[in-house]
Amino acid sequence: MIKKEKRKKILLTVSISIGTTLIIALFGFFMINQRMGVQFKKAQEVANITDLIESPNITSTSQYTSEYGRFSSQLRSERFKNIDGYMVKTSPLEIDYNLFGVGYGGIQNSPLTVPISKTKQIGAFSRQNGEKIPIFFNPKHELNQDEQAVGLSHESKTLSSLTKHVAEVAISFKTPMSYAEIQKALPDNLLINWYWIGMDNDKLAVTDTVGRVIGINTDRDGRLIDESLKTNDSSEWADNNYPAFVAAVKKAASQRSYTVNGIDIYQDALKQVKKYPSLDKAKFSGVIVSGRTENLAKLDDEPYIYATSVGVEAEMLPYIEPIK
Repeated sequence: MIKKEKRKKILLTVSISIGTTLIIALFGFFMINQRMGVQFKKAQEVANITDLIESPNITSTSQYTSEYGRFSSQLRSERFKNIDGYMVKTSPLEIDYNLFGVGYGGIQNSPLTVPISKTKQIGAFSRQNGEKIPIFFNPKHELNQDEQAVGLSHESKTLSSLTKHVAEVAISFKTPMSYAEIQKALPDNLLINWYWIGMDNDKLAVTDTVGRVIGINTDRDGRLIDESLKTNDSSEWADNNYPAFVAAVKKAASQRSYTVNGIDIYQDALKQVKKYPSLDKAKFSGVIVSGRTENLAKLDDEPYIYATSVGVEAEMLPYIEPIK
């Protein structure tokens, strides 16, 4: 009888232990899932803000979890460039996240800058797919000896020998220009894809800002809008809405940091949008345009242009008509 009672107590103790362990495990599983769900939403916002302020002529078409783990995962966003109506696939945006935080700006999202060479040219290329990235030059920056050896880039004129293609070109202006001035100055046969807000600080060189230029994308027809925000949800903000761009810069400045030579890129951009709170007051230091190569080749002759840098190009196809 005593042995029987003892056996019952042991079985009860074991049952309670197993039950308690299962409850704790299920609770832990639930809490981990809840936490990872919160982190996924944070990763989505990081991707949304990146799309809004630092994706030059780049449009995201999807967001999904590409690498799933219990404690860490990766959000991936497939992206394309609009090259005068030709949608060219570009490097995806990848945001790592885990139970403790969200990572952005890893080596996979950073371009590879070509060092100074005998050609006296400098270029940037994607680490993921090797495509050429158009770069901007800050006319306020005082060049040091090494930078003077490289000189400015005037690549648009080289496109005259590339026939039956469309391409994108980054244009740096000699002085900042308003939205209306840019619309009036640029030829009608080019599509404006992206506006560069420029730099408040003049200490950074072209190589310092590669992959971290701040600006706003246009719509498919090359336009920006200036409409009041109706929600704080960044996923609902239009890519070409200037107030959304300003709000996104403010969010980025409060949530992320990227410092070069003592200057934080996002804090610098924050100063710019404080100077330019609305589209009618904004001044832009450059744009990315796309079009037929024979039209782009003439850009270096324009008196208001400081430098040009070619990015992605695509061969024209008989069944796809360029926008311009």
